[in-house]
Amino acid sequence: MSYLVLARKHRPATFSQVVGQEHVTATLAGAIASGRVAHAFCFTGPRGVGKTSVARILAKALNCQQGPTDQPCGVCVHCREIDEGRAVDVQEIDAASNSRVEDVRELREVIRFRPQSARHRVTILDEVHMLSKAAFNALLKTLEEPPEHAVFILATTDAHKVPLTILSRCQRYDFRRLAPRVLTEHLAGVCQAEGFDLPPESLALLAREADGSVRDSLSLLDQVLSVGRQGLRHQDVVQLLGLIDHEMVWRTAEAVLAADAGQVLELVSRVYAAGGEMQAFYGALMEHFRNLAAAKSAPPGADLFGLTAEEIAELSRQAQAHSPETLHEIFDHLAAGEEMFRRASQPRLVMEMTLLKLTQVRPVLALDEIITRLAAGAEAPGQAVPRAVADPQPAAVQSPSVQPAAAKAMPSPETALRQLAEFVGRGEPVFGSYLARAVAAGRGDGLAITMPPGPAARYCNAEHEAKLSAAAADLWGAPRAVSLTPGREEPPPPPTRQTLEQVSGVAEHPAVRVAMEVFEAEVVAINPIEQK
Repeated sequence: MSYLVLARKHRPATFSQVVGQEHVTATLAGAIASGRVAHAFCFTGPRGVGKTSVARILAKALNCQQGPTDQPCGVCVHCREIDEGRAVDVQEIDAASNSRVEDVRELREVIRFRPQSARHRVTILDEVHMLSKAAFNALLKTLEEPPEHAVFILATTDAHKVPLTILSRCQRYDFRRLAPRVLTEHLAGVCQAEGFDLPPESLALLAREADGSVRDSLSLLDQVLSVGRQGLRHQDVVQLLGLIDHEMVWRTAEAVLAADAGQVLELVSRVYAAGGEMQAFYGALMEHFRNLAAAKSAPPGADLFGLTAEEIAELSRQAQAHSPETLHEIFDHLAAGEEMFRRASQPRLVMEMTLLKLTQVRPVLALDEIITRLAAGAEAPGQAVPRAVADPQPAAVQSPSVQPAAAKAMPSPETALRQLAEFVGRGEPVFGSYLARAVAAGRGDGLAITMPPGPAARYCNAEHEAKLSAAAADLWGAPRAVSLTPGREEPPPPPTRQTLEQVSGVAEHPAVRVAMEVFEAEVVAINPIEQK
């Protein structure tokens, strides 16, 4: 085929053309310029960020007829052969399909011979982590003391799978994922070079879907441009790639925050009917609520989202009407249900029920606001303060005003704790489950709650005490003082005299004494055979 895909057509040919990896290219260029080039390199990082491309550029820089130079000419015979993949002295080996020890032994024999025409014999081992243990061992000595004409470049997406004995013999360079903004600018330049014009929001969408990979973003762009016509709208791009329309994500989030259950079900149905992947839609919702929470906390102008300026403005508008605590609560529910959603045989039903549950989440007030209300004696959240209302009477007769409704009496500590656990568990099921296992005692007109020992101790703070006080106001008409204390784990009972005598007697047995000496052990417990 004569057509060359964009990922190959726009592959960088010099260090200056590499996108987003300046920390790597600048170091390599400096090493070449100063003549301090190592004999082994390890390039690690996510897929599609330029590891193999930089390896080829390094091979050209070392073998260029004008070099070694940090700016290979690209026109000499060696540069052209490396670009075209037919250089005899530059081997690019896929370690995934050449992982046996025999392959490495054959490579060692080839490395011994001087290059045929180039200055260096360069070996690029792609996906090197796929080599077998025996193959790594066979490579060790050659990698440590190779011939002076040999240069090794190892590339991998999983550096933690490469033995430390290999890594210690290489100079390691970590390639980064590209920020969505950088990828968007790169895609815009490619579109301009190809003579196409796409909406900015479409380019931003491609950059987000590529997850920091230049190759993935160019593959997606190639698929869009294959339509072969100008004037594509953003909606056309979404349909062409089968992606989740972010407008549907935004509208679904708006419906959840507005507690509009009917709109939530309608939007999920539309995404499902359009062939959208429910798992991708669920993940997009989680990311959106993360962005909403970040928009409440991040300083203006922070590049945390990879969105266009218009999308960031809309994100800030949607987040402005809700407290950070509410957004965190919704995200926690989505994160808690993610594993169940992944295992579900009917993901659409699980998503609908999860989102319906989220529409029942009550807005959570900030801790400062709760404390301010309680200190000022104002109404508790969700509870209106009754006012005295005077009955109209003739002017000559003055009727006393109606007194405020008295607060309900708090039930017994056990009943009060059970009611609090049920009430709080609707919004915070984990906190509610710990309360259900706690112990309560009366303290004045309030409660002293001792939480179960262990992880429940993280709820013993002023924030959750204020939440329980506000919940008490909803249940019994007035806030109550609630204290939370972590429980203590009971120490094991001391051994009885009979147990000590049994242990001492067993330890004197000849067979047991031999076992204790061999294994340097001691007798800690005696279990009768009938109990096993």
